[in-house]
Amino acid sequence: MMKYQRHAKILELIANHDLTTQEEIIELLRKEGFDSTQATVSRDMKELGLIKAADSKGNYKYIQPKPANSSSTTKHLLILNQAVVGISFALHTIVIKTHAGMAQAAGAAIDHLVGGEILGSIGGDDTLLLICQSEENAQNIVQRLKNFLKIGAD
Repeated sequence: MMKYQRHAKILELIANHDLTTQEEIIELLRKEGFDSTQATVSRDMKELGLIKAADSKGNYKYIQPKPANSSSTTKHLLILNQAVVGISFALHTIVIKTHAGMAQAAGAAIDHLVGGEILGSIGGDDTLLLICQSEENAQNIVQRLKNFLKIGAD
């Protein structure tokens, strides 16, 4: 139960403050009565799907991406789970392996789920290449995709 209360408080904090580090979140959580470690907050942030995004001034802060239409999201998650067999990344590039003929469908599903965070993508028959703005951005997207797919978290 405490986990869900902490999740709700984290979402409230990022909605009301421009938070740029996990340390800032931990400090505000402590002021609210949540004594959490960095590892716990990091895990919570991954579970909540929080990302760093630029505001209108170009400063990065934590946000929760806007949820897409839930039935549409369910359909895209189903496509991903049926298509994807592996995900890896190097620097700001993500490589997604799919079953034969499924790269384009996986690419469309990923565009729907996290499209605004990807600079571009190229899909072949069984491989999808995603280009991200930064290595940190790529790591965040890979982790979120693995969470969607419920495959090994790094």
